[in-house]
Amino acid sequence: MTEPKFKHARFLGAAGIGMSALTKILAAKYPGVKISASDLSYESNDPLDDDIDLVVRSTAIAIGDLDYLELKSRGLPIWHRRDMLSFLAQDQKQIVVSGTHGKTTCSAMLAHILVELGLDPSFAIGGILANYSSNARAGKGQYFVMEGDESDKSFTITNPYLALVTCIEADHLENYPGGLEEIKNCFYKFLDAAEIAVVNTDDPHLNEYVIARIQGRQNTRSIVMTGSPVQTKQSNAKLITYSSKELEDLDIELSMPGKYNQLNALACVKAAVALGANREQAIQALKTFRGIERRFELINENYQGAKVYDDYAHHPTEVKALVEGALSLNPKKMLFVYQPHHPERTQQFWDDFVKVFKEFPEPHSCLIADIYVARSQHINGVDSAHLVEDIGKSNVKFLAPLDTGSTCQGNHADMVAALKPGIDQELAGHDYLFIVGAGNIAKVAEAFDSKNLQDA
Repeated sequence: MTEPKFKHARFLGAAGIGMSALTKILAAKYPGVKISASDLSYESNDPLDDDIDLVVRSTAIAIGDLDYLELKSRGLPIWHRRDMLSFLAQDQKQIVVSGTHGKTTCSAMLAHILVELGLDPSFAIGGILANYSSNARAGKGQYFVMEGDESDKSFTITNPYLALVTCIEADHLENYPGGLEEIKNCFYKFLDAAEIAVVNTDDPHLNEYVIARIQGRQNTRSIVMTGSPVQTKQSNAKLITYSSKELEDLDIELSMPGKYNQLNALACVKAAVALGANREQAIQALKTFRGIERRFELINENYQGAKVYDDYAHHPTEVKALVEGALSLNPKKMLFVYQPHHPERTQQFWDDFVKVFKEFPEPHSCLIADIYVARSQHINGVDSAHLVEDIGKSNVKFLAPLDTGSTCQGNHADMVAALKPGIDQELAGHDYLFIVGAGNIAKVAEAFDSKNLQDA
């Protein structure tokens, strides 16, 4: 195992799901390394000791952060989160799961399969796995399962032995000035770098990649692969495909509803088999997978007569898939509470969100909360009230406004106090409640969680 050259690592933005995984693995692999941390959500941060010799920052850390400025002034090496992830994984084969949607679920499922089959993997996942009550594991086996974060291009500096890509869409365009074409090219290079590439041919951009790899770019016809490994003309890497058509012949028992989760499971089974696992054993392993926090997570069996689910969906495609998955539960009347994520993102996908919610079916109801602002800036005219107005449906309403100087910036107690009464009032007569979004709406969900209500 490669020993670190640093003795005290300082993590900035340590409460983030990705950063917290790194601190856990670093502590487990190298117990002699001192770790200190700071985060805006902490009541108090660790002191900035003189012996700090490495700084690790997340993308969320602003260049004006006081701790960052102080440590930078000391001339210390500053690593991005992805640099620490690469360091921790350097002695293992990297199994990197990426894609615009589904990477947390896929990486979690695949990691669980490998654990269940006794392969003792490490993993760093963007969500808490219910089976392990953690987002991280420091295993001694040959594999390290991780998410390849495309939002800040972190996936482009990974060293994948196996690369799994679920789908490609335009997103995080602030980091891709070349738009969708740049995003596609980054994903294609990522897949080209792997010894094994697993791709979803339901996705047109990944189907395009398959064609390019096998036939050259002269042919742009859509094809359907069998899913068996093939040698490509441009690379000696194995190319393994999967698609929803294969679900007809696959029987996987999952705790997570939704066709998209069945497709995620299929991808993970194929990836596991490519790593040498037995197919039936991989399928059996998924029967014990208990899901991930905030991914179609059932948090209360009975709140005022309704089952309550919490989910992280925040892109129009994710929201649409979640609604379809929720409807597969056959609710008599569902209440769907959604918080848009960042003004820039909401503006970028405005028409897509309008389309998704225009299709929101009656008799079900939807409440849209104020936009989660966080480190972003408000944009005039880009707000949830206008979004609901453009949607123009009687069963899609605007939830109570928030104090933009307080609740949208992280005052969770005020936010819960502002939103929960409106949800409670609307909930009457509904048998399912979904609380959805990637922002601080998660704190509102906690107020409906049976664990917290029992502790109250």
